[in-house]
Amino acid sequence: MKKVLCIIAALTMVMGSQAADGDDVGNLGVGYQGIFFGDLINGAAVRWAPEPFGGQIELGQGGATLDPSGAAETSADIFMLKGKFFYSLIERENSTFYVGASLGYYMIETDSGGGSDTEVDGFSIAPLVGTEWHFQGLPELGLNFEISYELNDWEAKNPDADVGLYGIMVSTGILYYF
Repeated sequence: MKKVLCIIAALTMVMGSQAADGDDVGNLGVGYQGIFFGDLINGAAVRWAPEPFGGQIELGQGGATLDPSGAAETSADIFMLKGKFFYSLIERENSTFYVGASLGYYMIETDSGGGSDTEVDGFSIAPLVGTEWHFQGLPELGLNFEISYELNDWEAKNPDADVGLYGIMVSTGILYYF
């Protein structure tokens, strides 16, 4: 999965650099987007800057390991695909304040070593607010900060279970615009 993410990021950067004209900075950015939840779910992002409409696609992969004393080690692989839609409310020379929504798909596979593997998949939907800054003299570099209220519905197999997670999520990113 990591190889696929690297290939997609490299192809997007090459295509974006081919489309860049002179010194003008466009609305297409490529970079990193991460959730403040340790380094569990971080991913590559492709963003169309909100002027006034924009969007973002995030592709993330992560993992976790639990090694309790006296029990078998459990590891989890996490995959995320998320799309976001933005509308900018305030546009300044070096910053934008926007609102939007996101829709995501998650897939989690666990391996407990004892033969009781579990697969979890589900979706999330969230309203969000965010801002993006560009430094004076360095307009191609964008830093963003978003706060959302995530509503998650996940279903597990073996054992069958429905999981509902909801709450405030904070994410940040850094992107290079072509």
